[in-house]
Amino acid sequence: MEAIKIDDSSFEITKEAVVVEPVKTVYNIDFLKSQEVTILKDMNSYVEKRQAELEEVRGLILQAEKLGLRTKEVIQAESVTVEENKLADIIN
Repeated sequence: MEAIKIDDSSFEITKEAVVVEPVKTVYNIDFLKSQEVTILKDMNSYVEKRQAELEEVRGLILQAEKLGLRTKEVIQAESVTVEENKLADIIN
C-alpha cells in the first residue's frame, strides 16, 4: 500500500477492493428482536459511561479555569497581542 501526500495534513492510500459475491442469509424474527434488545442495552450503557466521562472532563476543565489555566491557543493569541501593542508603542 502506497501513501501519497496530498497536503500538509492529509494523504491518500489506494486499496484494492474485494468484490464479494451475493450471499443468502436467513433471519429469524425472534433472534432479530433479541438482538435489538441487546444492542439497545449496549448503546444505553455506552452512552451512560461516556456521559459520566464527559461530566468528569467538564469538572476538570472548571478546576483548570479556576486555577487560571488557559489553552495554548489563548496564550499564543495573548502573546501576539502583547507583541503588537509593543510594536504600536514603538511606532507611535
